[in-house]
Order: sequence, then structure tokens, then C-alpha cells
Amino acid sequence: MNIALLYSGAYGLKVLRHLRDEAGFCTGCEVCVNCRADHDLDFSRDLACVWEQPGGLPSMIEDPERYLPADAHLAGVHSVVAINVHQDLLLALVDQAARVGAKALIAPVEDPAWIRPGMANQTARRARELGLEAAFPRPFCALGEDASTPAVNAFLRHFRIGYPQVRVTIRGDRMHKVEVMRSSPCGCAYFMARNLEGKPVDEHLIEVLAQAWHSYPCIASMAMDPQLKDTILHRGGYIHREAVLKGMPQAPRE
Repeated sequence: MNIALLYSGAYGLKVLRHLRDEAGFCTGCEVCVNCRADHDLDFSRDLACVWEQPGGLPSMIEDPERYLPADAHLAGVHSVVAINVHQDLLLALVDQAARVGAKALIAPVEDPAWIRPGMANQTARRARELGLEAAFPRPFCALGEDASTPAVNAFLRHFRIGYPQVRVTIRGDRMHKVEVMRSSPCGCAYFMARNLEGKPVDEHLIEVLAQAWHSYPCIASMAMDPQLKDTILHRGGYIHREAVLKGMPQAPRE
């Protein structure tokens, strides 16, 4: 599945390095234990177009398409992922994605300033007019499958990123094994799973989950998000906690 990844900033680079399975992109452990080694996570071959937004763009762009990569670079891609792209470019990107035959546009929001609600609504409306699926998860790890978005679902299944999915095996009163079926796009789920193995399942479980997540360098915003009525960083923490808890009731106990 070929995709185009357009980004700016540290979070976009982190997602890119995760998709390429680059060594050292995660700095959660003092000494890397390579918690992703058994997962075959190098999707470099699927990145048909990687474009980093140039710096110094004006606050308002009158001719946005001149800044975007040429259509030829996006031709044939299944999905376009736009991370922290200038809002004027994002709106133009909808038309470009539809023009090159893409099926989905995914623009995560890790900071409330990245995509204002009005711009998200305008972009979504334009995407619907063009027959393009559009998703604006807040944050990226909130993006799960939905019956109304088959193209987005296909993207999530192929790259095994989005709303985390884990399976926990409990032996005695401890988490014996925590398997990651789908990771958060930044790679946090693998780190968290590795650091939960061997931990007790008792009245301190929520604290243990919070500590495992907080130890990973999440770089989502701590600014209050009016739509979430919370910070996006906090939402990321809740998502990872919920993912582990969801993985526990179905887990076989040994």
C-alpha cells in the first residue's frame, strides 16, 4: 500500500522514523532493548512520497499548490497523511489527493493550533464533495476503525498503527506477556508493553499503567483543547491505559 507522508516538526518526524523502523528513534530506555524487533515494522517500501514542509511559510498562503509536491510524486498513493501541515496547504491537499486518485486523507491533531475546528469542518466538507475519506484524530492514536471509512480502515490494518490494540497474558497475579497487535503511530505501545511485562495486577494497576506510559517521551501538546475539554497529551495517556485494560479481560490466564 503506497502512501504519501507530508509533515513538519518533531512529531511528524517521529511517525516517519517509526514507519521506517529506524534504530534509535525511541529514546524511552537508557539502553535500548529493541522492543519492536519481532514485529517486522519497516514500511519504507510503502512510503511513495515523503515531503517535509519548508520553513518560513507566510501565515496566509495565496497560492498553496505551488508549495506542495508535484502531482507526479503522489500519483497512485492509497492515502495521504498530513502531519502539522500549514492549514492553507491542507485545504489544497484535499483537491490534490482526490486528483491523484487517493482514497483517504488523514490529518492528526497533536496540538489544538494545528487544525482549527472550522478548518477541519471545511476540509472534511470538501473531501466529501470529492469522494475522499478524511479523518482528523485528536491525537493520532485515537484513530480507530469505523464502518463508514473503509479506506482509513485499510490504512490502519496495513501499517498496524492507530488506536492501540494489545493482548495481555496473565500468569498468577502478574502480566506475563503484553503483545502489540496495533501500535500508536509514535511507537509508544511497544515501549509500554515491554515495560508492563512482569508487573503485578492489583489495586495499583492504574498507577502502573500511567507510569509505563509517562516514561515514553510523548510530545503531544499540553495546551487545553476546546473540543476534548482536556489536553491532547492527557487524551493520549487515557487511550493507552484503555487499550491495555481492553486487552486484559480476553487474555488467557496461566
